[in-house]
Amino acid sequence: MKNSIYQSNKGFTLLEITATLMIIACISGLAGFSIVNYIDAFTLHKQHTEIAQEARLIISRLMNEFVHITEMREASETTIRFCSRFNNLEDTNIEYDKDNSNLKINGEIISDNISDFKLKYLTSVDAFENVNNNMWHNSWASGQQFTAIKFDISFEINPLLVLINDPDDPKKTPSYSITFTNITAVPRTLGALE
Repeated sequence: MKNSIYQSNKGFTLLEITATLMIIACISGLAGFSIVNYIDAFTLHKQHTEIAQEARLIISRLMNEFVHITEMREASETTIRFCSRFNNLEDTNIEYDKDNSNLKINGEIISDNISDFKLKYLTSVDAFENVNNNMWHNSWASGQQFTAIKFDISFEINPLLVLINDPDDPKKTPSYSITFTNITAVPRTLGALE
């Protein structure tokens, strides 16, 4: 009688083991997919934080430079050269190099992930009385009186999605920009050295 009880309980069948392994594999796959999503979200959040901090520093630096202009030398949509209250001996030169995606002050790179940078100049004597978009110019010519500088700056973010990135074709690599627009600086010391 004892023998017949042990014979009926032989263990798991191959079908039961296979079904169990398939269920465990499905659950592991779903868990792994969510973990990858959490890691991507964390990485993207970290990049946003770093870009926001860099943007604050760059914008503050540019505002500080523009506010202390004493005399304009030349200016276009992507470069500006001026005499500053801080640097009376030589001109300060700010330029955007679109090909290398960097912004330079006096030849030194201050940021290397700028996707766009545009300067505009308010050349109205009325200053801010009746400012409209037609009063902002893409360049400044000698002899013009300008009262303010406006700039737009975009910072590029490249998410670290290793599975999507294609090193052979950088155009397939996903990226996007965070743009800050209409940042306006009014030089306080313009004409102070004249």
